[in-house]
Amino acid sequence: MRGYTGKMLWVDLSRAKLEDEALDEGLCRQFIGGYGLGARVLFRRQKAGVDPLGPDNILGFTTGMLTGTPSISASRYIVVGKSPLTGGWGDANSGGNFGPYLKFAGYDNIFFSGIAEKLVYLFIDNGKAELRDAAHLTGKDTFQTEDILKGELGKDVEVACIGPAGEKVARIAAVMNNKGRAAGRSGLGAVMGSKKLKAIAVKGNMEIPMADDTKANELRKKYLKELSGHVDMLRDNGTPGIFIDCAESGDTPTKNWSGTATIDFPDYKDIGGDPVIARQEKRYACWRCPIGCGGHMREGRGEYKYEAGAHKPEYETLGMFGADCLNSSVESIIKLNDICNRYGVDTISAGATMAFAIECYERGIITKADTDGIEMTWGNHKSIVAMTEKMVRREGFGDVLADGVKVAAEKIGGDASSYAMHIQ
Repeated sequence: MRGYTGKMLWVDLSRAKLEDEALDEGLCRQFIGGYGLGARVLFRRQKAGVDPLGPDNILGFTTGMLTGTPSISASRYIVVGKSPLTGGWGDANSGGNFGPYLKFAGYDNIFFSGIAEKLVYLFIDNGKAELRDAAHLTGKDTFQTEDILKGELGKDVEVACIGPAGEKVARIAAVMNNKGRAAGRSGLGAVMGSKKLKAIAVKGNMEIPMADDTKANELRKKYLKELSGHVDMLRDNGTPGIFIDCAESGDTPTKNWSGTATIDFPDYKDIGGDPVIARQEKRYACWRCPIGCGGHMREGRGEYKYEAGAHKPEYETLGMFGADCLNSSVESIIKLNDICNRYGVDTISAGATMAFAIECYERGIITKADTDGIEMTWGNHKSIVAMTEKMVRREGFGDVLADGVKVAAEKIGGDASSYAMHIQ
């Protein structure tokens, strides 16, 4: 079978049992890609009505046929499971290096069931998999976790992990890799935390079988020369480059989804492409990606401090922590992005939750007595940063917000649900 390693790994965390399973070629042909395969496996093998945060929810890390091959931008992996945010199908995907290296380590997919007795991580080294104690990683942020595991296992290890938010089972927690690449949607970092699975570390140099290696590389060279148009914009600006156009067209959520940028957020250009790129230190590219739309920022030395190398906020982060909160401070958004990356939180859900909290505050549904004295008003970037820090730590009123807008509205009560923007 070409394009695949041909193996899946099943991990029963409750029994600390690992089992290899051959990947069925018919399954791969019928359900193409990590999404398709993950969906088929879960719907075939998972019981109906399981608790998303219980032992019977299956958590999958999947790749597709092109991941780790010469195909252009073949770096992504998928995380699948029942979502603790919606109670339905959950998926998220991320770039960086983890996806290809999962295959180089010898597996196309990993599926977890059960709940470990204590915090553990999975280590795979060229087809050999084992669960290891992760007590020393307890409470570590995603940057620290990656550094510790690389120090123990080698610099050639790639890591997907959760931060403190995932350990505390915040329903907006993400799975993180490469210190800023996020499988952020659906709350699957909370599922990982509920299973007491801190990280997956992979290393290997196993080759992915190809039908025709020479032809694949020839096609890569051919199409690389033809990349242009939107690709050029992404090289120069990354996804922040689409922010102004999206804001002006009405695509960008504004004022908790109730307004438009051109009317309600006149300073929207202050957080568009140029102000972000002006603070960028260098571009960042996922594994063998010719576009390099990511970026590492210069050190933050002003009102908001962050280390050099903090990842550039994406369009979605600018939209949710910026326009949706009427926040025109680009420095604060870079800081918020870094907070979420370190603690392992989805910036889309986090920004949406902040906008919801602000509207509740502005409408008198909650007061400073509820928000630990923080004045949650539109555009108040200091308050947004302060409350986000409380949310990722589950401290004070931040604990109310840590499970997203739906749960927060239920906890707050009153008319809060009228302003909780979510999809069922």
